[in-house]
Amino acid sequence: MGKKRFIGICLAAILLASCGASKKAAGDDAYVPQSPALDCSQPPRYTHLSVSDRARLDYIYQEAGRQKLAENHTAAFDLLCHAQQICPDAPEVLYDLALYRLLLRQDSLAELLLERAAYLDPLNTYYKEALASFYLQRRNTEKALPQLETLAALQSKRTDVLSQLVNIYSSLDRPADAIRTLDRIEVLEGKMASVSYRKFQLYKSMEKEEEAFAELESLCKEFPHEMSYRLAIGDQLLKAGRIEEAERVYDEVRRLEPDNLGLQLSMLELYRETEQDSLYRTTRDSLLFAPKTESEARVALMRDVIASEQNADSIGPQRIRSYFRRLDDSFPQDLSLLQLQAAYLATYDSSNDSAFVAVMDRVHELEPANTQAMYYLVQYYAEHQDFIRLENICRRAVLTHPDELLCHYFLGVALYQQDKKREALAAFRAGIVQKTEDSRPAMVSDLYSIMGDILHEMGANEEAYEAYDSCLVYQDDNIQCLNNYAYYLSLEERNLDRAEEMSYRTIRLQPDNKTYLDTYAWILFMKERFSEAQIYIDRVCPPDTADSVLLNDEGISGVVFEHAGDIAACNGLMEQAVRFWILAQQAGGNGLTALLPKKIKLRKYLR
Repeated sequence: MGKKRFIGICLAAILLASCGASKKAAGDDAYVPQSPALDCSQPPRYTHLSVSDRARLDYIYQEAGRQKLAENHTAAFDLLCHAQQICPDAPEVLYDLALYRLLLRQDSLAELLLERAAYLDPLNTYYKEALASFYLQRRNTEKALPQLETLAALQSKRTDVLSQLVNIYSSLDRPADAIRTLDRIEVLEGKMASVSYRKFQLYKSMEKEEEAFAELESLCKEFPHEMSYRLAIGDQLLKAGRIEEAERVYDEVRRLEPDNLGLQLSMLELYRETEQDSLYRTTRDSLLFAPKTESEARVALMRDVIASEQNADSIGPQRIRSYFRRLDDSFPQDLSLLQLQAAYLATYDSSNDSAFVAVMDRVHELEPANTQAMYYLVQYYAEHQDFIRLENICRRAVLTHPDELLCHYFLGVALYQQDKKREALAAFRAGIVQKTEDSRPAMVSDLYSIMGDILHEMGANEEAYEAYDSCLVYQDDNIQCLNNYAYYLSLEERNLDRAEEMSYRTIRLQPDNKTYLDTYAWILFMKERFSEAQIYIDRVCPPDTADSVLLNDEGISGVVFEHAGDIAACNGLMEQAVRFWILAQQAGGNGLTALLPKKIKLRKYLR
């Protein structure tokens, strides 16, 4: 059936809407001339124009057309309004004005203009089509129907219009009219399965069984070698409960094409309907593993296995898993089966994370553009800190989703956690390029924060601080950034007031976090506010806590013990200072000063 011509007002409006704006907006109520009132009950006056008025009308209308082509729509609209004043009944003027009124969202006025144009020039198919399209867009099928009927009479070979009529007749419960219209389509385009099946359904709705099946028989006669049409008759007979007739049809197909796959699927339904359970299961399993079975049919068969086996008995789920294993072995590249397996696991075996992840891994491998699988795997591997697999997934993902910030972000995280700093930095920089106004601020902030950490570790302190500043633009309470930024500034004894302010915000947000308390205490120490520093470091390393307990506390590193010793020493608590310096030596780790052994030996704070 034709599909290209029934476009009407939609295409006209789109073409107008795509044109460039003129200097003055046509939507300005003070500027747009109002059209005269329309009275569709009046006879057309178009032929009563004087010769001079007709000449003026033609000139102004043609000039309006030129302005429209030049995309000067305000001028074109003005000229059309002037033309309407010269002749209120010029249908071509009314039609063009209707298009502009639609763009101005003046639908009621546009409708009147279209109706008047179609009334004044009843043989003009463009006006009829535009008016019908207007009604259809507003789901006013009763008004659209007479316009389409007239259009179909004027252009009898327009199968696209006839198809619209079929849809409307069907929606208005007029099956006989729909069938007559389908007959017209068949005359124009020949016998088609889609038309015959539609007529079959319409006859069925009218409870005309014989006519319905006669329609399918007619299709089979037209295409005698197409067994799918013959099987369609058998399937419909089966649905109607006419078992013996359906069997005769299937026998005929078997005689002509004994290996027809469609026949086997139809026989499967026959066995179900006639409760031949053993034959049904045997046939189903045979079809399920047959190489010639199409993927869609195989998935449908496996759904049937799940439905029948899941709650059949205690080992039903085991049998289902066995089916999936066999299918995996036989059809490892069948993406639809893998997706079904994932859906089954999510529905019936949600606790089996490892099996689900394995399936989703294969789905993503076969279809790297599958965003659902990609997002799930990224989240899963990130949560489980499986950074090697997270890296693999993200490397694949940045190729298929290069503009997706999340893929670059988690690739950078995975690389950073594997101590691949330069590669991680490159991944983060590639991600920064992809950020947009719609990007999640928290993710962009974290991305900048980790970039800052990497740059600082690489000795690029100024670039690190720039990254931290960018981080805080997107999320001013990014606690990791605030803490690290403040601590690194304190190590350089630089901008300590800002460092203190940032660090203080972290302990306001997480008052019991020992890392953040240590940073704040150390900044106070660097500002020589020793007594205040002692208050906060005592919350990290309580002096009355046993050494063994402190050493086993994962929140206290060797550097923190050294800080505690330094602060105690400057507060005159030398015994406590030496104790914490010794604990710092025992805890070890990065960041300890080279002076630590000397401080212990001399029992003195050294810088």
